[in-house]
Amino acid sequence: MIYKILINSLVAFVSLFFIAKILGKKQIAELTFCDYVVGISLGSISAEWAIDDGDKPWYIYALAILVFFALSLIIDFAERKSPFLKKLLKGSPIVLISDGEIDYVNLKKSKLDVNALLGMCRIAGYFDIDDVAYAVFETGGELSILPRSDCRPATTGELNVKTDKARLLLPFVIDGMIFDDALKRAGKSRGWLKEKLGDTDAKRVLLACYDPLKDFLSVRMKNKEKFADIAK
Repeated sequence: MIYKILINSLVAFVSLFFIAKILGKKQIAELTFCDYVVGISLGSISAEWAIDDGDKPWYIYALAILVFFALSLIIDFAERKSPFLKKLLKGSPIVLISDGEIDYVNLKKSKLDVNALLGMCRIAGYFDIDDVAYAVFETGGELSILPRSDCRPATTGELNVKTDKARLLLPFVIDGMIFDDALKRAGKSRGWLKEKLGDTDAKRVLLACYDPLKDFLSVRMKNKEKFADIAK
């Protein structure tokens, strides 16, 4: 009995893992109503499958999971092909603040109250609602805010300040683990990294990031140890 539960749990987990990979990251990052229903259903079916004592054949659960998986793919395809269905299934963004004024009618449509709106503004970094020109409640549940023109942070372009070209730092070491792919992309080797770290064991490194533009390695240690930034 125990072995059957272990096997069923493993099969259910692997099945859900691959289904989630196929459905994409939006299943986690942008949970819609349909995603929510599908996710709960798949989880419920998998949980029942994991503890099934043999009353039902395994293919019953597999078929149910495949049905919900197919429905999710069909809904995604239909949403891409039909703006009407996309609006019907996902809804549309709602403007909660327009030209600095709260739209009370839209606020009620969104099932939010003023306290919730103020809290979402604070999470976005706006503690004074007078600083907000427009606020849009997105279909994924996030609040997008456009601040008043005099409250926007000045950009380097507006200040005519020259800055370095934007680039992604390459993580060479994360939590003591060396990433050879990142080293290869930068044209570096483990020998080069060891030379830069000196006598320091990579396992003691919390994070080591490489700036390809400056040829600069920044190292942060675990357990609040100090390690000076290492340059070329």
